[in-house]
Amino acid sequence: MENAKTLIKKWHKVIESNNLELLNEIIADNAIFSSPVVFKPMEGKEITMMYLHAAGESFNMEKFEYTKEIHDDMNSVLEFETFIDEISVNGVDMIEWNEDGKISNFKVMIRPYKAVQKVQEKMIEALDNLD
Repeated sequence: MENAKTLIKKWHKVIESNNLELLNEIIADNAIFSSPVVFKPMEGKEITMMYLHAAGESFNMEKFEYTKEIHDDMNSVLEFETFIDEISVNGVDMIEWNEDGKISNFKVMIRPYKAVQKVQEKMIEALDNLD
């Protein structure tokens, strides 16, 4: 049986390629996405994919880097750093995998507060552009 340490390779391929088809393959239909800029978790594959895609558009992916990873059973915690408009962003992606090897829960946490504000601004722009 696969575990988070092997499954995370699928997520890294998505990040490296920015391929929405690959993303579609690894998100569970009943996935839950928790954003640092939206109060309540969002449920469903479509909205999870929409927010992850918008995040990719919002973050400076050229400077985006995972700096630490911790895997335990079917859970992955990945710390990242990037810059958005010269604002330093430090955050954590918390990923829960289901028994089918798909992401069932994705939670993003960001610091400092100035970075949260910048991410919110960029996410609103990116989500508007998806319409």
